[in-house]
Amino acid sequence: MKLRHKKQKRLGSVIKPYILISIATKNLLDKKLRTMLTMMGIVIGVGAVVFLISLALGLHGVVNQQVLGTKSVNTIDVSSPNANTILLNDANINKISQFAHVSSVSPAYILPGQVSYQGSVADTVVYGTTNQYIALSALKFVAGSDSFKTNQDAIVDTALLNIIGQSNPDKAIGKNVDIVTSVTTATGQMKKVKSSLTIVGVLSIGSGAEVYMNDQAFTNAGAALFGQLKVVADKRADVAIIRQQIAGLGFSTASPLDTLDQINTIFTIFTFVVAGFGGIGMVIAVLGMFNTLTISLLERTSEIGLMITMGARKADIARLMIFEALLLSVTGGFGGILLAYIVGQIINIVLTSYAGGNGVQGTIHAFSVTPLLVLATIFLTIVAGMLVAFYPSKRATRINPIDALRYE
Repeated sequence: MKLRHKKQKRLGSVIKPYILISIATKNLLDKKLRTMLTMMGIVIGVGAVVFLISLALGLHGVVNQQVLGTKSVNTIDVSSPNANTILLNDANINKISQFAHVSSVSPAYILPGQVSYQGSVADTVVYGTTNQYIALSALKFVAGSDSFKTNQDAIVDTALLNIIGQSNPDKAIGKNVDIVTSVTTATGQMKKVKSSLTIVGVLSIGSGAEVYMNDQAFTNAGAALFGQLKVVADKRADVAIIRQQIAGLGFSTASPLDTLDQINTIFTIFTFVVAGFGGIGMVIAVLGMFNTLTISLLERTSEIGLMITMGARKADIARLMIFEALLLSVTGGFGGILLAYIVGQIINIVLTSYAGGNGVQGTIHAFSVTPLLVLATIFLTIVAGMLVAFYPSKRATRINPIDALRYE
């Protein structure tokens, strides 16, 4: 039994791995120009794949950020498809708040109204709500505060300021406006609500004139119907269940997850497409590496024959070719990742600088090299190296040492 074990051990590898790596490194360095050209091909091929995929990932993140802003994906917008028959009132709000996994419910009155400022009168949409509702709406503020401090505070959008002749958001802070609107009471009567408010914040929505004010004035007037709710689920997984329960009451629901799912589908396809284009360069690099290893094998036939004559095993020869392939692929892979990262960061800096010059705040990450992308790339380069080394290593193990020595 021991003799069989010793015999099997002798037939296996007898050269230490670090010695084989040293020989493989020396073989590659002996042909510096060929090795450098092969390495450059791998760097460019891997770099192209990583660069394009990082573009897809970066754009995916930018689009998601634009869609969500600071809004939680657990938020559900609730509205009534027919305000006359399906009432968004306190009774139904209490029912929704009692559903399992509902973290919070933030209602808002949404009413048509008029705003007066220094003799100017303009139609507007009036939101009577709370700071929580505003926070969940992920509004983009351009000046002042993003919340109410008192019941007399108002937050307006830039479209409304332009209508009333106050185009500078910073100068609008602290100005007084008069809001007039009407609410429907529990008895069905219309009641006019007048409020004198101070502008404390300005936001940019991009459509329509809007005013946000504290809902206390509408509550005191006896308003019975809300225009919209924002329901927050405990977890993302609970959103679908809660939406079904709310729909069971007859209300319409919307969630950022609807948009995110569509975006994810589009960018998944886009990622595969750009990876396919980048993969063309990778295929060319792999063919170059295969060519380099094959030529190297032909040039070193006598050397390999000598190694076998001196006691090297087939496993040693196969490992030697594999180590050479891995040195090329892994080194080129790291180089490609580094190249893609540097170029991507330079473009990110340029885009951020350009956007900043046009009044856009924040950093733009159009290219994103994630840890998962790095690990996946290294794994694939290792696999590519192993596959490329398969044929040369098999061919090397079939070399007849006598014929190889004559080859010299």
